[in-house]
Amino acid sequence: MFKFSFALPASALLLAMLGTAYAELPQVTDGRIIQPPPGAKVAAAYFTLTNTHNQPLIIRGVSSEDVPHTSLHLSSVVDDVARMEEQKSITIDAGESLAFTHGSYHVMLMGLTEPLTAGSNLALVLDTSEGSLSINLPIITPDEADTMDAQSADSMTHHNMKQEGMSHDGMDHDDEDARKKMDHQ
Repeated sequence: MFKFSFALPASALLLAMLGTAYAELPQVTDGRIIQPPPGAKVAAAYFTLTNTHNQPLIIRGVSSEDVPHTSLHLSSVVDDVARMEEQKSITIDAGESLAFTHGSYHVMLMGLTEPLTAGSNLALVLDTSEGSLSINLPIITPDEADTMDAQSADSMTHHNMKQEGMSHDGMDHDDEDARKKMDHQ
């Protein structure tokens, strides 16, 4: 019983510290995965991540129990050529937000073995400098995505560098040699 009386205040202190840490966890909004066409082996996850901490937030990776290969990517257009490069990490400054969108940063979902069905969700885990952050993203239809894009067009920031004409169509993300070549262009 003597041991228990010391454990209780220590537990309360630990919970108080955890409560403070959890209050500073990054916030995820506008999450979605656009349902790919039947038979597609790739898709992309989009969301906005807000760093509510007072230090830079570093995203070091992403994983999913339901997808064989997940990775952070950045799409861009250089000299009228669309490029997509895997990112080892992404940093979000304290108090800032970063929109993971079509034509900019996004999470690639590669090697899909089961169709992603609109109306369901996909769980992802972001490996961050603040620890693991589990997110559950809804899978939406392309029509729903168009509606979301139209509604948020007026609120886009400089972080949301949407570039028209970017597409993952025709890219074989399962081809390791092609992916390495693209990463080194």
